[in-house]
Amino acid sequence: MVAPEQILTYARVVTLVLCLGGATYLDLKIRRVPNDWWISWAKPALFLLCLELWALEADWTVWLTASAVVAYASTAVIGRPTLKDVRNGSPEDILVSIWYIASIVGLIFGALRHLTPLMDGLGLGSLVDCNYCSTTVEIQASFLWGQMLLIGVVLLFFEMCYQLRMLHGGADAKGMMFVALCLPGWGEISAAGDALMPPAISLLIWGAMSFLILPIYVFGINLAAGDAGNLKMAWHARRLPLSDIPNRHVWLLDEVIEGADGEKKVDTRMRPSRGGRAENKLQDILAELEELGADKAWTTEKYPFMAFLMFGILPLLLIGDPILFLLNLVGLP
Repeated sequence: MVAPEQILTYARVVTLVLCLGGATYLDLKIRRVPNDWWISWAKPALFLLCLELWALEADWTVWLTASAVVAYASTAVIGRPTLKDVRNGSPEDILVSIWYIASIVGLIFGALRHLTPLMDGLGLGSLVDCNYCSTTVEIQASFLWGQMLLIGVVLLFFEMCYQLRMLHGGADAKGMMFVALCLPGWGEISAAGDALMPPAISLLIWGAMSFLILPIYVFGINLAAGDAGNLKMAWHARRLPLSDIPNRHVWLLDEVIEGADGEKKVDTRMRPSRGGRAENKLQDILAELEELGADKAWTTEKYPFMAFLMFGILPLLLIGDPILFLLNLVGLP
């Protein structure tokens, strides 16, 4: 018989796969994922989170701490209301501001109620003033509050990754924030067992590791097309007909330059030049290449990171925490 916790986990996994699958399709098709997509899929993810809090009989501070986490995540899609917006009397901004204030109050009272039992449960009671031993019920409630707080820390981590350009696209950052809300903990994922990292960060690592497959895939395509002779380029770029390039989401790596002898020749870059002629004057460069008799040019695909996250879901479910897996693989405890 399937336990209620397993039903929640299965529902979360299905929600995650459907949301990221659709986002990957949109990213591949139009190279953007509208905010409406994330808002729509946040509803079932938050519904499942509320079901879990209700089933675990969370107190009001845990509910409002979860609300604070959701409020923080919402700024990625609806922005942050300012005092000017509130003074202008916008009903939406006033309502959102009240939501923020109530959530902050819950977060503060949650810390006052649960921080000491949480420290006790983690064996760190000596770091806080505590005149009594926390009960098992108090420790369990504090762990639930701590889990909500940890979601907020993970969301902050992803925003920092975006600000530091470790996550290049806004859709990538929003996608990772969605993962953090959809999979707040390992739950009943069979492969989880012990874990060092939250599921969202584990998926980020698995997605990044799936990049290692990309050079093999690209080289195989070039080998089949007879373009593998240039080993410097064949592992990360592809030669495409000039007529196909404007219709593809690629960066052009070939450019016509004038040599020291005054002769024009094709120069191939290892990496695309952001903001250069290849990006802003694509048709002009293609015409120049055609004049030199070229019929193909080296390009590199604009692979959306969302696609690699989809690949990362499988090892996440089958193996679990990648850091713990690697440590066990090399024989470290």
